[in-house]
Amino acid sequence: MNDMNRILRFSVLLFAVAFMMPAKAQKDSIDNEKYPVITFEKTTHDFGLFDRAHGDQVCWFKFTNTGNSELLIISANSTCGCTVPEYPKTAILPGQSDSIKVSYNGSTKRVGKMKKTIALNTNCKINSAYLYIMGEMVEELVADRIKPEDKK
Repeated sequence: MNDMNRILRFSVLLFAVAFMMPAKAQKDSIDNEKYPVITFEKTTHDFGLFDRAHGDQVCWFKFTNTGNSELLIISANSTCGCTVPEYPKTAILPGQSDSIKVSYNGSTKRVGKMKKTIALNTNCKINSAYLYIMGEMVEELVADRIKPEDKK
């Protein structure tokens, strides 16, 4: 009889958990419908190899609000003063796209490889997003050092 009680209790518990899971999934789905979602075409840009004379580089990160409410970018900060993000200050409606401009002022920096992070604070459910730029600045470009993927 003791085994029957255990089996019965386990069955009731299993049924209760199975019954509650769809309700939680439905609640999560409803919660997600309230938020914007920022979706980037890419989150990393590689400038490749560039020389000091062309040390100032610019790239754009295109994104779309794939959520169901207005997207606000509250702030954008970089890991270094040489990297300056410019972002839209107005709301991006669901389905609309825009872009973030990132300028890298490398002409006053030392030669070598660099990787910078741009941290975005948004009103999305997951409110942080990260963008990355990288590249290698050399004193002068020498034709035999340039790899085919670095030619632009």
